[in-house]
Amino acid sequence: FLCVMDGYGWQRHEPICNIPRLSRNQLRHHFGPVGLVTPLYHEPFIIYDNNNDNGDFSKLTQSGNITQNFEGGENFMLDLTSSNSFSEHKKRITLREYVDYSLSTEIHPHQLSNETYYLFGQTFTAPWIELLKSYKLPPCQTCTRDLSALAFGIGAKGSGVQWHFHGPGFSETLHGRKHWVLYPPDKKPKYDPDFTPLYWMEYSYPSIDSKPWECTVHQGEMIYFPDMWHHAIVNLDPYTVFVSTFTTEHGVFN
Repeated sequence: FLCVMDGYGWQRHEPICNIPRLSRNQLRHHFGPVGLVTPLYHEPFIIYDNNNDNGDFSKLTQSGNITQNFEGGENFMLDLTSSNSFSEHKKRITLREYVDYSLSTEIHPHQLSNETYYLFGQTFTAPWIELLKSYKLPPCQTCTRDLSALAFGIGAKGSGVQWHFHGPGFSETLHGRKHWVLYPPDKKPKYDPDFTPLYWMEYSYPSIDSKPWECTVHQGEMIYFPDMWHHAIVNLDPYTVFVSTFTTEHGVFN
């Protein structure tokens, strides 16, 4: 029995979350005072009580404040990538234009992901590095500045990156909500890399027998994604903002 919630047919009255949710205290109880240690955990989980560690950073990245963090302000240039599995197409736009776009635009299921653009993965230049110095890293032994790479993202409602995989890490939602779907490395989902994850959720998800691990990550929460797990994300709100921390399984410590 499906109903429309936020305009999406795949969502139910009670949104599905089959991923374990841990508070900071539960995380310390399970894994110790520093959080995850190497080798990192083999299944995803969500940290829902994040003690507002990034409350100040969240204020910096509000839609009305974010342009003030960059030289050039509203005319600061962004490099967007296409939302398909390969992120192969690029587009340049001002930060103000993209913020306005993300606040006013909704991506629909039949829009092709290789024709929709997204800020994610192109935030490694000096201005972004300077902004991200204010971001407090997730609780894990290898979540240090020298062993991690940070990526900042902004998405419109209905946007997201099609199914893909990479190394382990965390993704914290700063504004809005993100619905995550994941499969273990040995269970690759069937999908068209040039269709959107929203299309997959609307037209493939309802009929598959082996449902994914999934949950909606709310503002102030973060998800841990294990090494090489397949995953896709749908942003559920206008101006959904997040930071992903890509870390390593094998840090070297004294």
